[in-house]
Amino acid sequence: MKKFLALILTTALCLSLVACGDEDSSGSSSSSGNGFGDNKTPTIAVGETATTKKCEFTVDYINITNDVKPPNPSNFYSHYEADDGKVYVDFCIAYKNTETSDVDADQTISGKLIYGEKYEYTGFSMIEEDNRSDFTYSNITSIAPLCTEYVHYLFEVPEEVATSSAKIVLKMTIGGQNYQITVREGNGTTSGNTTQQGDKTSGAVTLGEVVVTKKGEFSIDYVNIAKKITPPQPSSFYSYYEADDGKVYVDFCFAYKNTRNSSVDADDVISATLKYSSIYQYNGFSIIEEDSRSDFTYSNITSIAPLSTEYMHYLFEVPEEVSTNDKSIKIVFTIDGNNYTYEVR
Repeated sequence: MKKFLALILTTALCLSLVACGDEDSSGSSSSSGNGFGDNKTPTIAVGETATTKKCEFTVDYINITNDVKPPNPSNFYSHYEADDGKVYVDFCIAYKNTETSDVDADQTISGKLIYGEKYEYTGFSMIEEDNRSDFTYSNITSIAPLCTEYVHYLFEVPEEVATSSAKIVLKMTIGGQNYQITVREGNGTTSGNTTQQGDKTSGAVTLGEVVVTKKGEFSIDYVNIAKKITPPQPSSFYSYYEADDGKVYVDFCFAYKNTRNSSVDADDVISATLKYSSIYQYNGFSIIEEDSRSDFTYSNITSIAPLSTEYMHYLFEVPEEVSTNDKSIKIVFTIDGNNYTYEVR
């Protein structure tokens, strides 16, 4: 999430001017690797320079942090702060465009991060501006011929990636060429699915109970019946869901940890129905929290990364009488292909 911060600097900053065509090309190398994971894929480390048919670039630095800031922040600058329980792996390169025309900055670099030789993460790019004092979006910025700009590729990963000793490798495509970068050699294993309970493939689930499946684990956080559904820790501006006249929402909230090797689409995690008074059946829809539980977003445009835990909601819009009497309410739901039930009342 890109955020903005005003900062008054009490000391003078030494700004490093990003100039056109002034990168030192000494020590550059050219390789013709044609795929990740084979012997032809070159490796590159921080400080090394490489050339392709489209560019010359140097790996400037790799940083793991919960708050990514520009190297020389101005009085007012943008930054990227990870959600609670997560950090960013920030891969920064100096990219010199050696083509004869402009290149879109978001076309210069792409890649994935492999954690513990098992879990795979995707990321996104952005680019520095104003002499390394700020960030801007790479999809609205171009790099002119023979100009050098600093481009970042960010991976938001679980906090354990920073604290464990497991291996971290980046597999990046830069200027049309594949490269491999080892962030940490690693001498241990990932925690993965640490819950000691066995798989529970069906049955009734209680509030707070941790249920482990072959693809993830979940626990019911709360169920709320209300006219208006807001995030648990609303920010200054947030999305909410307000029921129509004569109706209320039954809000079924649960925490879901993805233990697959790759991301899963959030809207594929759960399907559910609500049964009222053992007779009446209602369908609903899922949403997902973001920004450290301060807002909602659509589950059909959101994915859950490996080893990440996200809070999802399943909302049922029902007649107002459901909230005013004591008749039974049961939620029948499917997670990771397994069928469960939860007695609301």
